[in-house]
Amino acid sequence: MMTKTNIPKWFTNALDQKPITKSIKIKGAKIFYNLWGENEKPGLLFVHGGMAHADWWNFIAPYFLKTHKVIAMHLGGMGDSDWRKNYSTETWGLEIEAICKKEKLKKPIIIGHSLGGMCGVYAASIMKKNLYGLVIVDTAILPPSDKPPKFDFKIRANKIYKNIKEIKSRFRLVPGQSEALEYIMDYIAEKSIKKNNSGWTWKFDPNYMKIFNSDSFLERQAVYRDKLKGLKCRVAILRGEKSVIFPGSSAKYMHELMDKKSPIINVPEAHHHIMVDQPMALISALRSLIIDWDHSKPSKAL
Repeated sequence: MMTKTNIPKWFTNALDQKPITKSIKIKGAKIFYNLWGENEKPGLLFVHGGMAHADWWNFIAPYFLKTHKVIAMHLGGMGDSDWRKNYSTETWGLEIEAICKKEKLKKPIIIGHSLGGMCGVYAASIMKKNLYGLVIVDTAILPPSDKPPKFDFKIRANKIYKNIKEIKSRFRLVPGQSEALEYIMDYIAEKSIKKNNSGWTWKFDPNYMKIFNSDSFLERQAVYRDKLKGLKCRVAILRGEKSVIFPGSSAKYMHELMDKKSPIINVPEAHHHIMVDQPMALISALRSLIIDWDHSKPSKAL
């Protein structure tokens, strides 16, 4: 449990607003999600990155409740959701669409971080004009000329640890970053573990990382480029200025791929995991963007 006295009020106030936990069965797997807010308001759906879970958004989501009904989901194979035999961004995209339909989200906006941004692109491509907007948060879609990154993921069963203290000491961000707020790291670590008969282990299924092998990565990047160009909803690109995953050149390429109709928002001093090192700046940027979308007209091409 978090016991530090220097945890700021904004953080504890957000966590005091407890979500309702709900689930839906999609292609044989039970998918869980956190829900805050009222049905008559427009919908926001937060989607986490790889190895993460819905609770990464628990201290972000409540800051949108005055204007929105808010959901944060656990992608299949991660967090509290069921594991699958096989994984794909296509299936995760269908999970996103199914939750939007079940909750009858009005003017839904998807906010996807990292892998969640990829899943959001796929969901947006199948939801078409039923989706109001997509915010791609530190997710890189690369030019065909770029060399794919080398992923050093060793796919093996999650290690079992004897106690909470031991497993929490092993919690790491992927990719690592030099700056992260300790109280947020502590909270996320607690939410990333589960107890079984042998001890404590991580919640995610390591087999999902097979999607990052070199061949499938290149194939999926080509698909994402095509889908991004064809999206019918409003799109914004948000990145951490210090991100090692999403350089400014990639953001510019994506901007040009969408005929320069989607804004690029750079969060100062933020790394890849923006909610961990610059959470209030992330909230402010998202709020400003959504307000602008509520009062401005989209491009005629959309």
